[in-house]
Amino acid sequence: MNKIGVGYASVTELEKKYVMDALESQRLSQGKYVALFEKKFSAMHGNKYGVMNNSGTNALHIAFEALKEVDNWDESTEVLVPAITFIATSNAVIHSGLKVVFVDVDPITYNMNPNEIEKHITRNTKCIVPVHAFGMPCDMRKITEIAKKHNLRIVEDCAESHFAKIGEKPIGSFSDISAFSTYVAHTITTGVGGISCTNDVHLAEIMRSLVAHGRACTCEVCVASDGKNVCPKRMKTDLDRRFTFERLGFSYRVGELEGALGLAQIERKDEIMNARHKNAEILTELLTPYEDKLQLPREPEGVTHTYMMYPILIKKDSCIERKDFIQFLEKANIETRPMLPLLNQPIYKKIFGEHFEDNYPVAKFINSNGFYIGCHHGMTEEDLKYIAENINAYLSN
Repeated sequence: MNKIGVGYASVTELEKKYVMDALESQRLSQGKYVALFEKKFSAMHGNKYGVMNNSGTNALHIAFEALKEVDNWDESTEVLVPAITFIATSNAVIHSGLKVVFVDVDPITYNMNPNEIEKHITRNTKCIVPVHAFGMPCDMRKITEIAKKHNLRIVEDCAESHFAKIGEKPIGSFSDISAFSTYVAHTITTGVGGISCTNDVHLAEIMRSLVAHGRACTCEVCVASDGKNVCPKRMKTDLDRRFTFERLGFSYRVGELEGALGLAQIERKDEIMNARHKNAEILTELLTPYEDKLQLPREPEGVTHTYMMYPILIKKDSCIERKDFIQFLEKANIETRPMLPLLNQPIYKKIFGEHFEDNYPVAKFINSNGFYIGCHHGMTEEDLKYIAENINAYLSN
């Protein structure tokens, strides 16, 4: 049997049509497709503005850099990050010259535990970064209350949770800036890529400048020009505003091919998300008999989980060795991944201390006992039954 992977990239005739149109237009730098993707994707997540860039990591990076500029943050500024997340979240804080402060997670949702936040807030704390891990939305009601109480910014890391909702409100709309990844393994993909979304036009303009070396011109006419329209502001100064630089920026741009892929993918959103939800439901039904040993993902009432992956936590006192379990599954061609271990990474042990993880007991338990498998839109019911059969075979022995 072919390996059942944790990620999947679906390319249909629609993606091919848009990519071929971009190629035939001979416009490879960002243009109409990037602009359309930015508008449609940001609107789907409750925002007026979107700035497409080359990774979810850099979507976070430019968010922090923009807030640094607007709020005059410095190296003493503390940013709260969950103790379970992909390393990109905290790395983006560190690369921005800010101080990362970790918060332990909820043992059921695996997201930042709101009850653990305030103990970490000091006079230097300026921002909370809730991460909607594995596709499960955070408790944004409590987190926004805490942020308002302490006058803190919120940057949502939505890399794993495209189109998730709390009630009817989409994730990404609870914050000053939200950051998404469209890397190949994510819910919708542009191959490589990311997007930062906001309702603040000033923050959007700063981020648009930052992705293009810090240039002065950030209007849509310039960034998405088809070559026929000329920005009226472009030549009103001695230097062309496209080649005037106001800040130290980065080279984080993407091109039309990524924009074309992204536009096609969001037009297929319902097809992709419905398949993921159906697969997660089937997998949960098949694995429910083992809930005495395994903690399965569950959607709280009023919350839409997007199941970018299917996390499984081995329960305490179950007498299951994770190493043996995942090796059994891997030998059966079922791909597994650890559940975003962070504080036990070699580089973080070097930075924060060998036993730093001990300060976060819930995260430590997940690091030792959690893993995830796929439930993506490329999986069949046969795949799901095969996974359940192999889990049954291992647990029966």
